[in-house]
Parts: sequence; structure tokens; C-alpha cells
Amino acid sequence: MESQNRNNEVQKENLTIKNFISKFHNTPSDNVTVTFTNGCCYWFANILCERFSGEIMYDPIENHFVAGLNDRLFDITGDVTDVYNVVKWSEFTGDPVWRERLYRQCVLLE
Repeated sequence: MESQNRNNEVQKENLTIKNFISKFHNTPSDNVTVTFTNGCCYWFANILCERFSGEIMYDPIENHFVAGLNDRLFDITGDVTDVYNVVKWSEFTGDPVWRERLYRQCVLLE
């Protein structure tokens, strides 16, 4: 029973996450999707992680940041768990030059 209750809580929170994401799409021209999938994905992942206590994840093949929440992955388009193969950004150990470039371009937006 406790497992079922936890599952119901997680499903409810996942719906809350999706509803939160949908609030960013209330514009006549949905440029927010382009913004948060082409250059500012780190910052949308950060927003979700701050709001829902998650962890920023990174897909080095797709070069895309997402939020890890409740064993699911989310970006501006919604639940993308089946789309990306991620690592924790805090544990990403790629080439130091690559990581520094990612930090400058995606985090600092230089």
C-alpha cells in the first residue's frame, strides 16, 4: 500500500511538473520552445530543478541539458525520458576543454 501511495504521489508531482512547463507556452508564437531547446536548455533545466528539487542532467551526444525529476527527464517540451541518454552534469567528466566550453557557452551564455 505504501508503494502505491508513493507511486500516486510521484504521478501527481509529474503532472504538476508538466502543468508548470505548459505555463511557458502561453504565447501566440511559441518562441520559448526554440529558446529553451537551442542555447538556453541549461537554464530551463535549472528552473525545473530549483522548482521541483531535481538534478541537472546532460546528454553529451545531443549536447542537451534536461532536468532529472522523479526518475524521469524533462525539458521545455515535457517528459523526454525516452529521448536522451544522460549523465549527471555534476559528475560529467568529459574532456576538460569541452566541459569549459560548455560552461562558457551554455551556463554563462558567452
